[in-house]
Amino acid sequence: MGKMRSFKDVIQEQYYDEILKGLANFVEENPSQLESQSNFVLEPDEASLEGFEIKWINITGAPNNCLYFDVIVSAEIQIAETVKRNRETDGLIQWFRISCTSILEDGLQEFDVTDISVYMKQRESKGNRLSEYLVPIISKDELDWVAEGFLKKYFPVALEKPMKVPARKIAKIMGLKVAEVHITQLGTIFGQIYFSDSRIKFYDIETGTYKKAKVKRGTILIDPDVFFMRNIGSLNNTIIHECVHWDLHRKFFELEKMYNREARAISCQVREGAKPEKNRTPLDWMEWQANALAPRILLPEKQTRVKIEELIAKYKKCNEKGHSYSIFEAVVTELSEFYEVSKVAAKIRMIDLGYKQAIGVFNYIDEQYVPGHSFDKVALKNNQTFSISAEDVLYEYATKPAFTKLIDSGDFLYVNAHVCINHPKYIEKNDSGFATLTEYARNHIDECCLIFDVKAKPNVRYGIEYYREAVLFRDVASDVFIEVSFSESSHNLSAEDAAKQFTALSNKLNEIASIQRQLPMTFGDSVVAHMNRVGISVEKLAERAGVSSKTIQRIRSEFDYKPQLGTVISICVGLQLPPPLGEDLVVKSGYSFMPGNQKHILYQWILSGMYLKTINECNELMIASNYNILSKENN
Repeated sequence: MGKMRSFKDVIQEQYYDEILKGLANFVEENPSQLESQSNFVLEPDEASLEGFEIKWINITGAPNNCLYFDVIVSAEIQIAETVKRNRETDGLIQWFRISCTSILEDGLQEFDVTDISVYMKQRESKGNRLSEYLVPIISKDELDWVAEGFLKKYFPVALEKPMKVPARKIAKIMGLKVAEVHITQLGTIFGQIYFSDSRIKFYDIETGTYKKAKVKRGTILIDPDVFFMRNIGSLNNTIIHECVHWDLHRKFFELEKMYNREARAISCQVREGAKPEKNRTPLDWMEWQANALAPRILLPEKQTRVKIEELIAKYKKCNEKGHSYSIFEAVVTELSEFYEVSKVAAKIRMIDLGYKQAIGVFNYIDEQYVPGHSFDKVALKNNQTFSISAEDVLYEYATKPAFTKLIDSGDFLYVNAHVCINHPKYIEKNDSGFATLTEYARNHIDECCLIFDVKAKPNVRYGIEYYREAVLFRDVASDVFIEVSFSESSHNLSAEDAAKQFTALSNKLNEIASIQRQLPMTFGDSVVAHMNRVGISVEKLAERAGVSSKTIQRIRSEFDYKPQLGTVISICVGLQLPPPLGEDLVVKSGYSFMPGNQKHILYQWILSGMYLKTINECNELMIASNYNILSKENN
């Protein structure tokens, strides 16, 4: 849009003379009201205006493009007083509040000064306040209140009892037309709202070209192939998103059109980029507001609470085992179906309303589904999580000594996107022989898993930062949008946890020590001994290690054969060797880990925290860290 002009700029350029005239008359007629601190003129009986400067404008929105605003000015005043026939004069600086009204439609119309007074500092009303660019000023605490006001205006029946909020019907009530078109070829825009009649270009999939069309003022275009905020929104969310723009942001566009005749629409892009509040432009704030309000309109606070409590009671009766994560999975699913929003949007709204247990369901990390889990709702703060991606946990392992010590001890394993106490009570093997959380662990995740602090970070691909901030929730989208770090909290470092860690390994120490004492001295013979101990064939080990059967045969039969270190790590994973046995095999293969070597840190993490995972999961981490898969990686 180019450089934006503020409402202050408009008043300064177009109505300075009118304000000057009104203020000059007020000063001349009311010299006694001035706050004189002059040593020469104690009680002025005459005053004149020399000039003024607009400091700021307090703006209040009103229906039908009406504006009420106070122009706060600093004025230079010449005052005079006659004392015993002597005429004393002096100059002073006086601030004034100039109250005005106007209509903003095809320019600023019917400008009128309604009152002038000496400026007195006072608490400004927060209701319907607008910024200098005529964007509503809305705090996070006011979002539900604003959403309720929107529904009172356009669909008040939704505030009477839980019901679906019909997005298309609301758009029609607002006089808006909804049309579905492919806005761009690459799907970079999910929706547009037009404030003026316009000629547009849209992408025709059948011809593979852009075509032109006319759209009327009040038209919403939505791209059916683009999910609002990646996987967080839905079609209804997108429609309401654009309706919010129409309801709250028309004044901004009327102001913009005064200087930019090309201003026609708001284009809501998939790529937004996150900015700190102090750096946000008016367009950024408008997107934040639409992102934040749409889900609150579709799931209004009071009625949604009623529905959630109803569903929790319903599924508690149906849940014989009492697994709370199962209850919340069912509640999220039915809530999303009832309100016709995505499961993720329903889940976020539940968390926003205080149902923290919903954090444990419908999570995806590393593009993999994380099994549902539950925990005591007081266990987590708003900026914490039990779930962590493989890349993030590797980074913590490499950079946080306290976390490295825990993993290297063997007391914890990385399982199902959680760092869990290594004990049969919490970790078992599934039918395929790989580690998974037990049913007990999934129901008591706060008892057995470490907590990680979560911090939002900028993302250049999606505007998810705004949405996450709007719903006060940081653990829903793909991990690429957040930084997760080991929390040196009382939960993670308490003596009670240390006792659990000791217990987790105590039953295995004798077994591991006994195995080590019986192992041969050479690498190849030790591999054979481990294969015999776990009862695995050459072909099966080759499959589970991601190497060829020929490689396994050479290790078994050729005394001087030395495979690459990556292959040795693969063999350890294929045999599911606990850390002491894996390290033993690495040493016997003739290798040692170099301190500070990033690839070797990755190898150590796999041996310590991922030895019960599949070779494919280990290789995915290798690739994500810009290395080849283990069997093809050199030393």
